Amino acid sequence: MKNKKLERLKFLYLFIFVLGGILVVPTHIFPPPFFMPFRFPHYLEMMKPFLGVSWPLSFEIYHYALYALALVASLNVLGIIFYPKFRKVAIFSSLIGILLILSIVLFFFFPFMKINPSTSIIYGLYFVVLLIADLLTFKTLRQKEASRG
Repeated sequence: MKNKKLERLKFLYLFIFVLGGILVVPTHIFPPPFFMPFRFPHYLEMMKPFLGVSWPLSFEIYHYALYALALVASLNVLGIIFYPKFRKVAIFSSLIGILLILSIVLFFFFPFMKINPSTSIIYGLYFVVLLIADLLTFKTLRQKEASRG
């Protein structure tokens, strides 16, 4: 019998993927001014330099953060689907993800809130959901490890 916690995590990650698509796809289909609160890069461009980082570099950092989050999520999903084979990889990636996502949540709820509150709340809450998924992944896989050994 498969573990119910792992099955729930699979559905949580599917929900996160679909929700991410719902947030991003309209901004690529419809031109501005439609869906402006969902256009995070636009507001990133409007920000004053953050911690001495100007617009082009902050946009590049934004892309690297997205790549890192995609890698973390992919490794987490691999650890859940192919449990226990990828368990340790998923534990490590979820730990890295917790640190990364926490810093992103802080960015959305503190400095970015002054630029555009609606975009900040939308993506801040999305990343809170990601943080919860990452914490649940870490907790579930650590519990499995403890019960095995």
